[in-house]
Amino acid sequence: MAIVCVTNLSPESLAAAHVAAAVAGRLQEPLLLLGVAEGDAFLDDGSGALTLTQQRLEAEAARLETLARVVRYRLQTGTSADEVLTDEECRQARWIVVAASGWRTSAWRRATVPERLSRYGCAPVLAVRSDTALTDWARGRRRLLVLVGVDPGSSTTGAAVAFLRELRRVGPCDVLATYVCSPMDERERLGIHSPVHVELLEPGLQDMEALDPIVERVLQREVREQVGELVGEGSVEVVLEPGFGRPADHLMHVAHTRGVDLMVVGTHQRSGVKRLWHGSVSAGVLRHAAHSVVCVPPMVRARRADRAPRSVLVPVDFSEASAKAIFQARALVGPGGRVHLLHVHRRKLEDRGFADHYGVLPEPVRDRDGVLQRLWALVPRDEIAQAVRWSVEGVTGEDVTLAICQATEREGVDLVCVGTSLEPSRLRDALEGEVAHELVARCRRPVVVVPSA
Repeated sequence: MAIVCVTNLSPESLAAAHVAAAVAGRLQEPLLLLGVAEGDAFLDDGSGALTLTQQRLEAEAARLETLARVVRYRLQTGTSADEVLTDEECRQARWIVVAASGWRTSAWRRATVPERLSRYGCAPVLAVRSDTALTDWARGRRRLLVLVGVDPGSSTTGAAVAFLRELRRVGPCDVLATYVCSPMDERERLGIHSPVHVELLEPGLQDMEALDPIVERVLQREVREQVGELVGEGSVEVVLEPGFGRPADHLMHVAHTRGVDLMVVGTHQRSGVKRLWHGSVSAGVLRHAAHSVVCVPPMVRARRADRAPRSVLVPVDFSEASAKAIFQARALVGPGGRVHLLHVHRRKLEDRGFADHYGVLPEPVRDRDGVLQRLWALVPRDEIAQAVRWSVEGVTGEDVTLAICQATEREGVDLVCVGTSLEPSRLRDALEGEVAHELVARCRRPVVVVPSA
């Protein structure tokens, strides 16, 4: 798989080609210089311009032979950069390297060549704005500071993280795993309530646009789980950036303040109406960033190895069905795993005292200790159960299914194990039959349904 450098032989493209050659040499891959026509620049009009362009491309390939193992070149003689997108060798490329600037745009097509390559290409597209840091890094002279946009709820994160592993094959990289998050949305997702009277909060929590400690702790864990273990040299730091509006602006703000060398973002490769409706973080970063940018298409995402669940949440209503679900959860996680028992008190009109509560709404005061004792009493006492880590929690919620989903996010469990029964229950706060169906539809984690008979 070649490293393809798309060039129009402008000064910016010559600098990008230098980076491409250094990367190709480091990865021991061939380099292909692909000349692209802009307007009538490469048309043979009888003046010899086409021959001169061919000679310049040949000279550029010869210049780069000191950096790359094999350098080839080819001139696209058409009048549109779209031919690059259909070029088979370009579609099979390992990387596509292109200058971020120095390209023409037309009145009817505002997207430049780098933007079109990232929107429709099949390989990661590196848009080069400054070649010095990237070339020195590829030649082993320095470390690279890389910002990668991470969103635990987005399908593009996997592709961006997979490319980080590719970067570390080239050279050492320090990584800033950056998540632009809305404090309000995150509190809602995790079930973190704020008091009506904000002045009752601690001074550090009174800013409703700031991340509170509970949310920050969960987000730190989620981002680190998304990044996983990165082989190679370099540190990994999680950066949580609270913000509203366009995520691209916040990512570029972090990149500017931290002085990064490279930004890596995944792309959905949406087009048409979907692009207008949802917007595009990668397009905003690629067009406006002051740094070099890599846009990674979704097909680059690495498949994670399948593994058995190590943590399970069990909703408990103290019925026989939930008792069977507990034993099933213990068997699923095995020794060293974790089982979290959750009881949800369905909030009633007569319940009072929650209006100014901060954090997760707990069980009513009159029932709290008793419920926790009953939950601990359900933990099996045999030798196998002793090898499992157990935790219990009692919360209050008007929507039981939502309260369970919020708990799965806070605890970061691998799946939910819920017991069901065909017989109606008279127990207080019983998990009604539709709760299991709603969990399957609404929960972001896999749900295992355990029948009582």
